Amino acid sequence: EIDVCVHTDRPLLEMPSAVPNDIDRAIARHALEYVPDRAVIQVGIGSVPDALVSMLGSHRGLGVHSGMIGDSLVDLIQRGVITNEHKEIDTGLTITGQLLGTRKLYDFCDGNPVVRLMPVRHTHDISVVSSLSKVISLNSAIEVDLSGQVNAEVAGGAYLGAVGGQLDFGRAAIRSVGGRSIIALPSTTTDGRSRIVGSLQGPVTTPRSDVDLIITEYGAAELRSATFHERLAALIRIAHPAHRDALAQQGAVAGARRAT
Repeated sequence: EIDVCVHTDRPLLEMPSAVPNDIDRAIARHALEYVPDRAVIQVGIGSVPDALVSMLGSHRGLGVHSGMIGDSLVDLIQRGVITNEHKEIDTGLTITGQLLGTRKLYDFCDGNPVVRLMPVRHTHDISVVSSLSKVISLNSAIEVDLSGQVNAEVAGGAYLGAVGGQLDFGRAAIRSVGGRSIIALPSTTTDGRSRIVGSLQGPVTTPRSDVDLIITEYGAAELRSATFHERLAALIRIAHPAHRDALAQQGAVAGARRAT
């Protein structure tokens, strides 16, 4: 199916693993409660996913079906934590569409029969992913509003990235037997502004109807099947304490508007 092949001797692009901080590790500890043994994990790239992966060492029989993988998963495969032995399809195989890491990852995957790169029509297809049990999808966000809508594309008016696979994997995880979809983010920006907001400043990457769990360093908000007022309460609980009163006021105004 190749029309043109261009040879190059340029080195592969490398992205070292992010170094998690205390907030990343606190978020990861809350997310860890939702990852059972034999789960099939999908994680994005970043400090929170890397923090979570580093905490999975005592799990057993994990599988991987992800749009991309980084260095952090290599150790778990080598230690026998990730075996893929319980997956209903692609049994014994780590499935991904892209490798994004360092030479450690590239050398490990080169010619390795337990890692298979597949096209998007397999890695992201909801019917494929949801046929697996216990799919745990972990993705990040820039901000989440009080109804549960997620913006993962624009921050401060700057476009940071495309939609990606967040919605694909989130929907598939919810359909998966025993699966959960996690959106994880710090409660504030680096300059102290709340990332739980009254209204989004960017586009809706994941609509509230497709959101399952929102996690910050202050805990998890279970939003699946929650009412509007239950969502308000749950999201305010995981917001930074300095912003909770203001968010409660914004939520009261939004609730009054809905009532009228």
